[in-house]
Amino acid sequence: MNSKNVDALRHLRLAGVVRLGLGGGRGPTDAYVFDPHRLALPSWACALGDAGPPALLVTLDRHLDIVVPERPADMPDRSAGLHALDEHARWKLDVRNYDHILAAMEANLVGDALIIARTRPRGSFAGDIYVDTRGRSHRIVTVTTVDRAAEAYLRPGPTDAVRDVLEAASAVLLDVDLDCFTSLSDADPTTVLPWPKAVIREFLLPLDSEPFWDAVLGKAVALTLAREPHHCGGLLASGDLFQDAAQVLFRELLRTEPP
Repeated sequence: MNSKNVDALRHLRLAGVVRLGLGGGRGPTDAYVFDPHRLALPSWACALGDAGPPALLVTLDRHLDIVVPERPADMPDRSAGLHALDEHARWKLDVRNYDHILAAMEANLVGDALIIARTRPRGSFAGDIYVDTRGRSHRIVTVTTVDRAAEAYLRPGPTDAVRDVLEAASAVLLDVDLDCFTSLSDADPTTVLPWPKAVIREFLLPLDSEPFWDAVLGKAVALTLAREPHHCGGLLASGDLFQDAAQVLFRELLRTEPP
């Protein structure tokens, strides 16, 4: 990580963001853990610094967080610095935490995005190309599962772009929303059902997914992990889910010890 940005993070003391050093495994050496998903944006800024090309975002979520921010042109560029990006994320982005991806594109932190998610919030951007207010084009590739992403990477069909965006990327930001590992109850749609560890493992590490993960982790510069307890059954349920997900995510995927 750029020493300038480490100093900035220490000085700002980003409230609610825990930075972890990951060692001895594969993939990124830094992880950022927080509750509201919009805090991914200042974490991405800290990981990338204020120079260099934007990164490919590879995000796993229950929701497609690609609602256009209310005033996208007001989003500071990454050159404005970490403090400005952090302030904007906390006070200007939607508290429902579904517009931070397109905001990060506006800030020139994220170039293209590969989104593994299965629910589309109302108002989500519906296109494959997002043109930001500065005229830059961003590809948005959406698939529903890791299994589908791995298949599209290994054996791309005519419309599959998973391999294209991964090969074009110079750096990857790997992002996980804990609610990716939950489902809504068929009996009561307001009830969230956390997945057991075996189901998390089956989702994250399906058969033949290793080439896909090698391509992602070989370029990953940081992991961001949103706990989103209100989408994961509450504080206690999300705590238990975090324990199970961390075992699979850190120990089995990243091959390092969980935090």
